[in-house]
Amino acid sequence: MYQSEMAYTDPLAEGQTKSRFDVSGWKRSFNERMPSLDKSLDRYFSTYMESIVQEWDLLTEMDLLRLEGRLKKITAELNHREEGHAVLAERARALNASVKELEGRR
Repeated sequence: MYQSEMAYTDPLAEGQTKSRFDVSGWKRSFNERMPSLDKSLDRYFSTYMESIVQEWDLLTEMDLLRLEGRLKKITAELNHREEGHAVLAERARALNASVKELEGRR
């Protein structure tokens, strides 16, 4: 009937050279040479990124850093003005109380 064991010999174990049909290196070589949408987009954006940013008025990291600095300055200015507003409001209350007191003496 059938043979229960088949003899297998590894061609490399016997000192033979690799077969020309060895596909172990194909994947890397194939990926490097095969055009893809990712590679095309990467190349496109690398070439035209500056004009895309300008045309679409996109923010860059430097823009964000400048805006962050401005925000800190404005926040500090607002805090200073709020403190001044509280002082002025207290003075206005004191003046109102003084005016009411003077009007009450008449």
